[in-house]
Amino acid sequence: MARPKATTLKDIAERLGLSVPTVSRALAGHTDIAKETRELVLRTAQEMNYRPNVHAKNLVTGQVSMENVLVLGVPNVLRSIAFNSYYAEIMWAFCDTIDTTRYRLVLAVDEAADENFVDYHQLIRNHSASAAIILDLKINDERVRELTEANIPLVVLGEYDPQNDRQCAVWTDNVKGAYLATRHLIVRGRRKIALVGGLQGQKVSQSRLKGYRQALEEANISFDENLVVEPLEVDEHGGYAAMYELIHRKVEFDAVFCASDLRSIGVIKALREQGLSVPSDISVVGYDDLPIASYFDPPLTTIRQPTYKVGAYAMRSLEKLMRGEPVPQRKKVFLPELVIRASA
Repeated sequence: MARPKATTLKDIAERLGLSVPTVSRALAGHTDIAKETRELVLRTAQEMNYRPNVHAKNLVTGQVSMENVLVLGVPNVLRSIAFNSYYAEIMWAFCDTIDTTRYRLVLAVDEAADENFVDYHQLIRNHSASAAIILDLKINDERVRELTEANIPLVVLGEYDPQNDRQCAVWTDNVKGAYLATRHLIVRGRRKIALVGGLQGQKVSQSRLKGYRQALEEANISFDENLVVEPLEVDEHGGYAAMYELIHRKVEFDAVFCASDLRSIGVIKALREQGLSVPSDISVVGYDDLPIASYFDPPLTTIRQPTYKVGAYAMRSLEKLMRGEPVPQRKKVFLPELVIRASA
């Protein structure tokens, strides 16, 4: 798809029959421009998806303005950055890679979602967003549509087909990772494998369910939806609650594949409270290979993701998009790796 033509001050001026300096001063909020004119110019700029050229402004004024790079996620994900090593490492890679003299990372959510974070809609309306990264791609993600319509450079961490040359996507093969985890349990003799999945409605959850089902089908094991639980939280509390839901269903299982290491910790705690041993009674496999995985008791068998590489590639790509440079691979897929430890 061809890159949409960016709206200029001249385009707005021609539509309204005003001079370019008048439009520029109106957008800057100068009070020597009549209030009615300022409001008209602002409305027209929004309708025409006008975005100011910060680099050009810097050249003219000799000053450097910081540009906002939105990091979009649902509130549960953004809150987890402080304690979830996966998201912490992603943010670490962002901060190591981004040019901090020019760009500022802004954590943002939907306007009605959580008052503790910035409303990304408002930043788009105010033309204050230079680029965006989506951490948690949803199925039929409305944020992607809005950012595409606003012609904002976008990187998606997830399975996504870029719509134009101002977008790219980076992810680890989640189908492959879930397949490796489930197949490992099958090879170890487990046949009744439960899945403590991801958050409902997220693309990554859908992909890991697909990989889980592929491994079952390959081994001629029937899929049982009663063995699948979707937790409400992204952390160990979600895994703990999900395991008790599974136990209360009174369905028999001999292994659990968890869509994250943090959920695995909660799962193992719940199993122990029920007098079950890991791995003697129930084998457990996690996902992410967080630092805690090798120190946990028992050390956790898991799927390793090259998390830092994903974050660094995403940010390097986004900076190229902001500079108008081509990105060699606008769909970059990293491969996961099975790490075998004592839990399975």
